[in-house]
Amino acid sequence: MQPDPRDYEIRIWYSAEKGDECFIAQVVEWPGIMAHGATREEAARQIQLALEGALEVAAEEGIKPPAPALAPRLVSSSLVTTR
Repeated sequence: MQPDPRDYEIRIWYSAEKGDECFIAQVVEWPGIMAHGATREEAARQIQLALEGALEVAAEEGIKPPAPALAPRLVSSSLVTTR
């Protein structure tokens, strides 16, 4: 099963470096996936597209992508009663 792109943690910051002056977005669990935009919203849209593309390629190539840190995890629990 392919991970859901919405479960990955994304960091977005502003780069004021001369020549950049844009928002940069990066997938925390997959640092090589980065995108940028003139606004925070544009950078967020672009990183989602880049991540979706990377997940598609990984699936086509049979490569296991990094597990998303924010993915829901199945937790096993049991009820213990005491008297």
